[in-house]
Parts: sequence; structure tokens; C-alpha cells
Amino acid sequence: MRTKQSVSLLPCLLLIAGILLAGTSPGSEGIPEPPGWYAGDPHVHVDCGVGSGHEPVAASQLLTEMKVRGLAVVSLLADMGNGEVRFAEKDLPKVNGTDFPGSDARHILRWDAEWHFDPRGVTFEQKVIGGHLIILGLKRASRMYADYTHPIIEWAKREGAIVGFAHMQYLGEGIPEELNCCLPLEYPVETALGTIDFLMEDVDGNEPAMLAYYRLLNCGFRPGLAAGTDFPCNFRKPIGSLLTYVRVPQGQLNYRGWIEGIARGRTVVSRNGHEEFLDLRVNDAAGPGDEIRLDSGGTVRVNVGWSAVKNLSGTIELVCNGTVVARQEGTAGPGSRLELTTTRNFARSGWLCARRMDANGHQTHTAAVFVTVGQTPVRTSAGDAEFFVRYIDSLIRKTSPGGEWNQYFGQDLATAQGRYRKAREVFQKIAAEARRTS
Repeated sequence: MRTKQSVSLLPCLLLIAGILLAGTSPGSEGIPEPPGWYAGDPHVHVDCGVGSGHEPVAASQLLTEMKVRGLAVVSLLADMGNGEVRFAEKDLPKVNGTDFPGSDARHILRWDAEWHFDPRGVTFEQKVIGGHLIILGLKRASRMYADYTHPIIEWAKREGAIVGFAHMQYLGEGIPEELNCCLPLEYPVETALGTIDFLMEDVDGNEPAMLAYYRLLNCGFRPGLAAGTDFPCNFRKPIGSLLTYVRVPQGQLNYRGWIEGIARGRTVVSRNGHEEFLDLRVNDAAGPGDEIRLDSGGTVRVNVGWSAVKNLSGTIELVCNGTVVARQEGTAGPGSRLELTTTRNFARSGWLCARRMDANGHQTHTAAVFVTVGQTPVRTSAGDAEFFVRYIDSLIRKTSPGGEWNQYFGQDLATAQGRYRKAREVFQKIAAEARRTS
């Protein structure tokens, strides 16, 4: 959630915009994704922020809008944290593990939760620096506080939920030095310690979000990848402007299968709404979230197909271990799919992603396909592991007594820093292994 200024007419404008766009928005026909894939927005609220100046958007209006835009799933997030998303007392009881009334076999709206205590941007006395957590698959929710994210993650896991860090787009390319409202500072810690299921870009998305994802992949981690609007905090765009395509097992849509697909990396994210899709296939069958196992080094076949519901121009790029290794420029549109076909040799374990680029960066991006050689983990960059060691060193320094972020900790600093140090040890070990195998 990010605080934005909005207008009191937003609920009416939302519905009117949906009606006006009904003739041109992708729906049940003319959608870009193949069978078995379902588009959704996992980061939506009914309200945004103290002082935003508008009444909440009714969940029933959001259900109407998602049907207009051909979205199969919307996760509507109540606020378990400091109340920046208002009306928690009314909305948290709606988190009950069942689909919202009016959902059907093709359109599922489900109440779930977000947790945060923003260090900046709001006036609440209690604040933390860890980041915003998106919690999906809950049967209940309530307000709770912790100095850092792990106690909330631990609680959510006991409840059977999947958990991810939102707002990866607020990261720069380097080590964070200043706080903003939503910086996901603890993402490398909880990824290294195995508690986080996915990472999310939202609002507008950007390339630093993907750089962080690449760095973790190069260290051998496999977080899921998601995108969502943060509507109405991102009030400039309607729901589904950023979205997540999920491949659901057996192609049968249900909410649990959809969110589990996010956790397992069976996703393609779009910053261009429900207008285009990238179909990544390795050795003809493996797609995002899948693993190909080779007894020894070998070559894999790669095909990337770009489809779109209107004519679009851009470049398909194949990314291997963080580096672009093939590209194809061209146009995709109705009945005209642009293809990139190539091969890639793997002497050691690695990964592949595809992305569709234009002058504004990636517009669609697949999650990774993993290639495992001889059952060895991915260790493709000592430099990326060492980056996270320095990142955590900075986090420890800034949260220690005398550090500028120490003020956000009460009694839990020692426990939190204990997790930071454990994660640092993980990255140190990965860096050493990567140096030995390079």
C-alpha cells in the first residue's frame, strides 16, 4: 500500500470507466494467455490512506470491474497493520477463506490481507522498517504488531498462507541508504532463510525490481514472481493494469491453486494490463516454475512466443543467469505471434527467463525455468552473493544502537539482528561456493 491523493468520485468513475472500456478490454474471448493460465491482480484494496479524501470502493464494484477486464482473480487486501488502509475493523472479519459472494467459476474475488507499519508517509506512532507483506490464503486476520517481519510471516505460515514482499520497485540498484514508505528491506534476509514465497512489483514496476529477482536466482533461490496494481493507492490506473498470469494445475481455476501457482513461480507478470503474454517453453514442455534436470552439461531448446490482443512493437529478450543471450525485434497482434527460437548450453546449473521490452523497460516478464546440472545448486554469481552480504552488513549497522534505523526497534532488536546474521552467513557460503565453481 502506498499513500496517494485521490478523489471522492473514484467509486463512480471506476464503474463508468469499466463500462466505457467494455468493448475494447480483453474478456473471455481475445485474451492473450493460453488455456490453463489465468490473469489476476493480487494487490487491491477498497481504500487508500488516511486523508485520501474518498469513500471506499465497494467490493461488489471491484467484482464488476474485474469481469469487465477479463480478470480471473482479484485479492482484496484488508490491513493487518497500522491502518493506513482504513476500515480495518470492518474489513478484517471479511477475511474468512471463502470467495466473495458473486464470484463464479471464471471470476474469483477473495478477501486477504496486507501487513505493514510504515516508517514514513503516515503519522502513526508505531513504525517498522521491514517492508509490506502480502498474505494470501488466510482463513482469518486481525491486527498485530511486531518490530520486524518474521513474526508476522511465521504466524501467516501457521495459518496456511503464502507470503511475499510487495513494492520491490522501490529498491534501487544499490544498497538502500534511505527509507521510504514501503521499502522491502528484509527481503534478502527472509528469502535466504526460506520463509518468503514470492516477490511483487506493483504501482508502476521497474527494472530494479527485476534486478533484485535476478540476484536471488543467481544465488540459487527460487522465489515466486508477482505483480499487482496496489489500487486505489495507485489511483492513476485501474485494477489489472499490472497483473499476474498464473498457470494452474490441470487448468481448473480455484483461488488456492492460483496463489500456490504464484508461490511455485508458475507466473508471467505484465505491466501492460491484460493485453499481452509471453509463452516461454524449454525443451518444448517446461515453463516458468519448472525444472529441467541434466545428468551432465548439455543444450536445451528454447522458444518464446509473444502474443497480444492489439498490434504492439517491441523486443523479446531471453535472459540466462541475469544476462541477455538472445533477442528478437518485431510486432505481435491479433493472429500474429512473434517467436524467438534458440538453444542454450548449460555446463552448470542456471536459469532462464523471457521478457518483452520497449523504451520503458520490461512490459511482460516470465518467472524462471531452472536447469539443474548434476543435482548441483545454482551458483552463477559470487558478486551477487557478496552484494547481499554488504546489504545485510548495512542493515545491521543502521539498526544497531546509534544507527539511524535503531529507533524502529523496541525489545526485538537482538532477535531480528540474529536473523540478519544467519542470512549473512548463508550468502557468505554461497559466495564461497560460487567462487570455487566459477
